[in-house]
Amino acid sequence: MQSVEPIMTEEPPDKRGPLSRPAHPLPTLFIAFHIVFIALWVLPFNASLTGLLRKWIGPYFSLTGLRQEWSLFAPNPISVNSYIDAQVVLQNGDLRIWTFPRLDGLKFTERYSKARYRKFVGWLYRKNFAYAWRDAARYAARQFKGSATPPRTVKLIRHWARIPPITSEDDVLPAWHSTVFFVYQIPPDDLK
Repeated sequence: MQSVEPIMTEEPPDKRGPLSRPAHPLPTLFIAFHIVFIALWVLPFNASLTGLLRKWIGPYFSLTGLRQEWSLFAPNPISVNSYIDAQVVLQNGDLRIWTFPRLDGLKFTERYSKARYRKFVGWLYRKNFAYAWRDAARYAARQFKGSATPPRTVKLIRHWARIPPITSEDDVLPAWHSTVFFVYQIPPDDLK
């Protein structure tokens, strides 16, 4: 008795290429949504459309870190130099200062990973970002978690100075101002 071997047929190769195959719809919609809305967010062409977009999409963009502003560009670039630090009062009354990382004080190799702090502290002090104040104060307090004396109170302080116009011929350094914008009394179990 002879055995019959099955005949193997070879399928012709798909000549359409990888770009012509159907894509999964959810990732495609996700990417398309972000490309379209980020482009609409950053293009300064229609104030009413931009206002509507910022009202509905703004919270999502803020939460995910996709929020962009035109504040670095003309006609109205940022005219204030500012930073935020925290005054941390320990249980024994000692005062410690902790500053959010500033690019001008970091080594070149550290700047890339810490650059996000510049944007964070640039907006943190504003009232519409008050929801983040408690967490920022907790973060500053946790920088002293391992010390012998735990923190009791954190004050978030904004420091700022106006940047003089380029046309100014005065060599006088601008005056720095400070204001406390949030005080946090740390509950005993908060730093665990």
